[in-house]
Amino acid sequence: MIIAGNQQLSSDDYGSFATNGRYASDVFRAMAASEEWFAYPSRRELNFELKFRSETIEAARALLASGASFATFYYSECNDYYWRLTGDGGFELKHGVPASEAVSDIFVNGEAYAFECATAMMIIFYKALIETIPDERFNEVFQQLYLWDWQNHPFFPLRNVPRVSAGIPGDVRYFKNPAVSPQTPQWQGENVVELPDGLYFGHGVGIMPANQMIAELNKFRRPGSMVSAFLMNNATRPDYLALAALAEGTRMDGIRIAAGTSFYTF
Repeated sequence: MIIAGNQQLSSDDYGSFATNGRYASDVFRAMAASEEWFAYPSRRELNFELKFRSETIEAARALLASGASFATFYYSECNDYYWRLTGDGGFELKHGVPASEAVSDIFVNGEAYAFECATAMMIIFYKALIETIPDERFNEVFQQLYLWDWQNHPFFPLRNVPRVSAGIPGDVRYFKNPAVSPQTPQWQGENVVELPDGLYFGHGVGIMPANQMIAELNKFRRPGSMVSAFLMNNATRPDYLALAALAEGTRMDGIRIAAGTSFYTF
């Protein structure tokens, strides 16, 4: 269910929001059909989220095409023109480098990069934000950008939705492999971006439906184990309302309300 400016919208209204990106209509219809409530003070915030989610899908596909490799943190690599590789396997933005250029370089010169799947999800989110707000604003806010895990992102708030009835395109989901072999601990699970049409993108795995993603993870189970990998019920999402306010140079210090399984600030 979608509510914007105290008006409930239906899936038939998708055409009014199609200009927010190639996948905006897919996102809108999924949100309208969801059991979750997606509530916004006005259509401006809804437009922002639709644009951001559409660009998240675009960024996931672009990262796959970039040639960037999967690696554990120990074997991470980056372009040292833009980034300093830390001992933890993170990428620290060099002083004086525009953050938007550094993030975009990952998609242009992907062969120079290798990173873990959680890092990939943040790279995708940052690229989506670059395509959603002006470069000047992005570079102003993220002058000390650090890419590593889900941590160290003080100006990019994330929310974990503990249970979703069905994911929305642009969500980050997790396939868990509980019986992973001790010899391949990096395959204990896969962070993925949910795409339209029942597809998922996982860094180092590619784009495929859920059953194939599960089959890939099951290749790395303990010998003889029959415990299958599975898609967890939770979803990780940017705090779209906070980021919409950030894009405008303001803050949202109002009250937070629960709407279904989601939380919103007004």
